[in-house]
Amino acid sequence: MKKTILVLCSVILLVGSVFACTSLRIKTTDGYVFYARTMEGEVSPVSAVSIIPAGTKYQGTLPDGASEGLKWTTKYGFVGMNAEGMPLLSDGMNEKGLVAGNLLFPGFAGYQTFEKSKADITIAQYEVLTWILSNFATVNEAREGIKKVRVCKGPEALTGPLPLHYVIHDPKGNCLVVEYVKGELKVYDNPIGVMTNSPAFDWHLINLCNFINLSAVNIPDIKFKGMTIDGLGQGTGMLGLPGDYTPPSRFIRMVALTQSAQPVTGPVDGLNLAMTIINNIEIPVGAVIDKEGNKTLYDRTWWVTIGDTGRLRYYFHTYTNKNWQYVDLMKALKDAKAVRIIKLDIPTEYKDITDQAN
Repeated sequence: MKKTILVLCSVILLVGSVFACTSLRIKTTDGYVFYARTMEGEVSPVSAVSIIPAGTKYQGTLPDGASEGLKWTTKYGFVGMNAEGMPLLSDGMNEKGLVAGNLLFPGFAGYQTFEKSKADITIAQYEVLTWILSNFATVNEAREGIKKVRVCKGPEALTGPLPLHYVIHDPKGNCLVVEYVKGELKVYDNPIGVMTNSPAFDWHLINLCNFINLSAVNIPDIKFKGMTIDGLGQGTGMLGLPGDYTPPSRFIRMVALTQSAQPVTGPVDGLNLAMTIINNIEIPVGAVIDKEGNKTLYDRTWWVTIGDTGRLRYYFHTYTNKNWQYVDLMKALKDAKAVRIIKLDIPTEYKDITDQAN
């Protein structure tokens, strides 16, 4: 396990400071729940899909890098996106339909102080998601469970600061946000199901007040002094909807789209709606550029995932392959005895339907 942590940390150190992410939830009229999430950044996270069966053993990492923290054995099997094929996830879904994700939280994350006497209940911030997916079936279980562990910053020499916060959804549509700020655990119910990066979640909720005018309904024509002002085409109700890629703007955009979308019924239409909305946040190379000295950095959306909590399917596509693939969770876990991975470098295939013309 110690070797696993070291390899993972070396990857995180390389890419952690430039990554961003967005997540959302879709609920259908008949109770299906979908979670969708993006991973953006300049350097590829070199992810793969991990399949982790129940019974897999873990031990938490202390701030000095020692693997002497909380010991646990996975109660539930799960799948999700890892880094470098290691069995620690940044996003995933377990066999009970609980889905969760790490999202970057720079400038605000401040973890709990390490106490040697509590080393046996301590985990590093990058182990939280794996611990949650291992142990809980519902948001309420996770809400109580997170209070019983100490989350400390992992060895910064290996990971960099790696500021994270966490979002958790269950098949009933409940959503929880977990943040550590100034050493204190903050837990929020998230009724709208949207999550991005900094600032803190409660700030994003307050910021919604600045966009109270947004509506899916077009603005009526305005008549004054013998003149009529009408809108230039459709969509005037959403004038002012942020289109940039900053976390506050992505948050507002996803809230506007998830809340205005017409209700859908059934798993097929629910999945389609989740795919349609999350695609509005994808970053093409060249739209977000950063400068570090003489180096130019280009962000992109490296991968997108969707958790189908009803049918227990974990969907994904990548920047280089826009075709959606999925892993059937229960099929993947059947008779599984050890961790397995599925690499993401799947060749793109476009179906030729010319012969279907009639």
